[in-house]
Amino acid sequence: MKSRIAPHGKGFTLIELLVVIAIVGILVAMLLPAVQAAREAARRMSCQNNIRQIVLAMHNHENTYRLLPYSKRDTAPQRSWAPDTLPFLEQAGMVSDANFDLTQNWWRSTTYGSPAVPIPNANTVKQSLAVFTCPSSPNPSRLQSKTETPPEQDKIGACGDYFVTEGVSLSINGELVPAEQFPATIDLKGALRKYPDRNTFASISDGTSNTILIAECAGREDVWRGRVMRPAAADRKRPDCARARGGAWATNDNPYEIGTRVDWCTGGTIPGPMRINNSNEYGHLFYGFHSGGANFALADGSVRLYSESTSLRLLAMLVMRSDGRAITDLD
Repeated sequence: MKSRIAPHGKGFTLIELLVVIAIVGILVAMLLPAVQAAREAARRMSCQNNIRQIVLAMHNHENTYRLLPYSKRDTAPQRSWAPDTLPFLEQAGMVSDANFDLTQNWWRSTTYGSPAVPIPNANTVKQSLAVFTCPSSPNPSRLQSKTETPPEQDKIGACGDYFVTEGVSLSINGELVPAEQFPATIDLKGALRKYPDRNTFASISDGTSNTILIAECAGREDVWRGRVMRPAAADRKRPDCARARGGAWATNDNPYEIGTRVDWCTGGTIPGPMRINNSNEYGHLFYGFHSGGANFALADGSVRLYSESTSLRLLAMLVMRSDGRAITDLD
């Protein structure tokens, strides 16, 4: 009896395989932007959560001390708002006596005088903190590194992506049409700018829902103009000098007045339209790595993304704590 061998099943031809591969490639190409958009949406939400935690910490600071943290301290001990806020961000250990001497400048490794006594500040401020870092940042673990003379004055610290708005510079009038310009007599100060006496929520006479407390100026000290980056090089003698001053979360350079166009390296002019995401350089405006806008927290604790099309004058009015004009005056 002869055995019979079953015929082989028909396989795919080379052309059919190529067609299938092409279809799969098209589907992946269609799906990839949606996946990337979903990931960015998650990062944006996480960034907003960081800012919300910070503004709530400032509320708790005010509840505890009947005083808001100052945006910065210019005289010794110099530091930003951040070290004063850390105990309310579950980071009290970082500013304990063992890790941060609040009577000394933020960058110091020893006390002044002779004999100099070692202190922990210089090591503590080199630690990156997730709550100060936007998840969309392409370089989250960067350091500000500015050399000084003598070397013990070197200002080195881990960078953050959020800053406190000190107020509005009258230089902003050069960006506005005459009918929108601010008079020299107006109060241009931001919510945490130090008063002669005390900063409280009651000091924000424009209303907490109409006043920005903290916002994004991401990517410092690398210089970002549009979406083009120049690596930080804090030496004006270098041909590749680039510095978006105020990157370290602990530095008293972290906050600034908005509305200027000064290039730190050359003293020249920052190019481009003065709008959100034009530049992250000190004194300019606001900058985030989110498509079309940047994140902000108002003094009432609400958090939102303002788009790049938000008017400059509206942003300025939201920064000022007591200009005496309702936001509806813009209409």
